Amino acid sequence: MITLEEQQLREHLAVEEITFAIPAQSFAISCAISAEEALPVVTEFALRIAYVCGTLSPAQIQDFFGFSKKETDAVLKSLLDERLLQWNDEHLELTTYALARFQDSSDNLPRFFKIQDWSAEVVFDLISFSPAGRPSRLKRVRSQIELATRNLDKQSRTRQYAEQSFQQNFRQICTKEKAEIYKISAIDAGERFSIPLPCKFHLDLSGQTSIRRDIDDESFGSRLEISEAITDALASQERGDNERLWDFIQTFDDTLLQRYVIGEAFDLRRYAEEVHLTRSVRPDDDRVTPMLGALYLPRNAALLLERIQAAMVQADTRVEPEPPATEGAEADTKEAAETTHPAQWEALWWAPQSPLWARTRSARDLAQKIERLLVPQGGERPSAGLQVVVPTARRPPRERLAVYQDQFNRLLAADVMLMDGSVELLIVRDALVCAMFHFNLAHNATAVPIGFMSSAPEHIASAGTLVSARMRGRSDGITAAREEGGAALIEGLAQLVARLTPPREVDGGGPTKGGRARLTLKK
Repeated sequence: MITLEEQQLREHLAVEEITFAIPAQSFAISCAISAEEALPVVTEFALRIAYVCGTLSPAQIQDFFGFSKKETDAVLKSLLDERLLQWNDEHLELTTYALARFQDSSDNLPRFFKIQDWSAEVVFDLISFSPAGRPSRLKRVRSQIELATRNLDKQSRTRQYAEQSFQQNFRQICTKEKAEIYKISAIDAGERFSIPLPCKFHLDLSGQTSIRRDIDDESFGSRLEISEAITDALASQERGDNERLWDFIQTFDDTLLQRYVIGEAFDLRRYAEEVHLTRSVRPDDDRVTPMLGALYLPRNAALLLERIQAAMVQADTRVEPEPPATEGAEADTKEAAETTHPAQWEALWWAPQSPLWARTRSARDLAQKIERLLVPQGGERPSAGLQVVVPTARRPPRERLAVYQDQFNRLLAADVMLMDGSVELLIVRDALVCAMFHFNLAHNATAVPIGFMSSAPEHIASAGTLVSARMRGRSDGITAAREEGGAALIEGLAQLVARLTPPREVDGGGPTKGGRARLTLKK
């Protein structure tokens, strides 16, 4: 059990969330069980009197309970029929069976068991073969990372392993108190499905900077086989490098990140501590917010949505220019209308190359929320709303698109990477940009996204320039996820990229380097 302080620290240092798919199967199990049976109060007291006194007469039972003769005869008949009492001359005494129920008890109370039928559907995960309770059941979801067992024998003999686990974990599966398996009648294998297992990753600064994973699930968090399967799944993923970090810093003149570059190394520990924990180092520009971790993590997603909404409100409340009163008024009015902010906003989410990016429902939820902010009901332009582009330089387009088919509505693949696939951009035209560099730690499969969110026009322009420069002349390398409406979606992306392309001169309103505003620091 972690403390509240540790939980808050993990939230501030969270860098990624991945949902793994645990293979599972249901089994219909029928068996006979011996379960403890509660005796009627009168029956139990009659037996306890006989046990204490050794023998008793019908008259004593009648006097003790205040029964009529008819009631006493009914109680005696029940005790005799169930072989609990027997006649010894004119008195009654416990049978050997009933006496044994007292002798086997530690509290001198009779314990009686009854054989009864029991059946249920039991779910086992196919990695540890532990009972899984009543989990969420999903058919194959490509956006989740599928786990596999190291023991291939378990995959071919699921029924045998299910029976073995049922016997070992019966007390956990059956809720009847003190029930035991008497005989298993049948075990029928049912459908196979996946159980989603969300896993969060956070920076650990207690020793050598590393990434730790946290599974907030009582059923699976402590199972060694599940942990090993996650380790194997992560180890098989391709990893990036940090060779383009300096290019990222120069492109956006990010002197905050530059501050932590020492020689050829980036001091991630000091950056995380000073910028995101103690916040002793901050950008001087209030329009810029340092970001750590995936954009779809709860803290980052909430901030992103808040900033998008604020930027849209600010744009909508800008004072419109006075209507022209000279000749050519109609043409000027048309031009002014074309330069105002559209009723339908546009955004581009350019993914990094990492195969672990957006492998969780949180990414889908964020995309849907952004879509609802940007596009009012009835929007029809293909480019309106959020378009998501995944790079496919190292994998076939259809293979890459299949992973995210269920995550994003307007999904495309491009044979184009930004800075070798290390950069992620989320650009809301005329509003803001999130620029993230996916920093890689040695011996860790998951990257650490570091960067910033900015509403400064010069940063939006720099991001637009980066995308348009890489997309120039590459329209034939774009693939839509769905054939229906795919051509319009591709054309919409081309138009959006063209609109993101900034003019030759950008008025940054501040000190610049290479035509872009320079970030300054305050401590």
